[in-house]
Amino acid sequence: MLDFGLAALHHILVFGLVVMLAMELALLRAPVIDIRKLARLDAGYGLTAILVLAAGAARILCGAKGWAVYRDNPAFWTKLGLFAAIGLLSILPTVAFLRWAREARADPAFQPTPARRAGVVRCVRAELGLVLVLVVAAAAMARWPLV
Repeated sequence: MLDFGLAALHHILVFGLVVMLAMELALLRAPVIDIRKLARLDAGYGLTAILVLAAGAARILCGAKGWAVYRDNPAFWTKLGLFAAIGLLSILPTVAFLRWAREARADPAFQPTPARRAGVVRCVRAELGLVLVLVVAAAAMARWPLV
């Protein structure tokens, strides 16, 4: 039952990451950005990413399969590398959101320029694209060595 619970939690958290990225894109495309909401959402995204890693680690350490199955699985390492790449890529939007929040505190009418928005939108879209590849790696991981 523990293995099932950890797997379910891990999947729910990953879906939460996808929802939060989609919400960030929606907020960035609004005519007027609610910068405080965007910054809070991004903080939730970061916290959820940490929880995804914690749940994944718990699955490895306490789950039914054990470390040996993951250690030798190339799809696992691909998935982990993709997660790291997504995390590194997410630094750029986070820094922008923090900067925008600081500017909005100084000037409540502040809105980022279209060029600044566009750069952040590209990063968030790239994150979502990498998440799709990560899901494919997860499917391959679950079927290894049969893939």
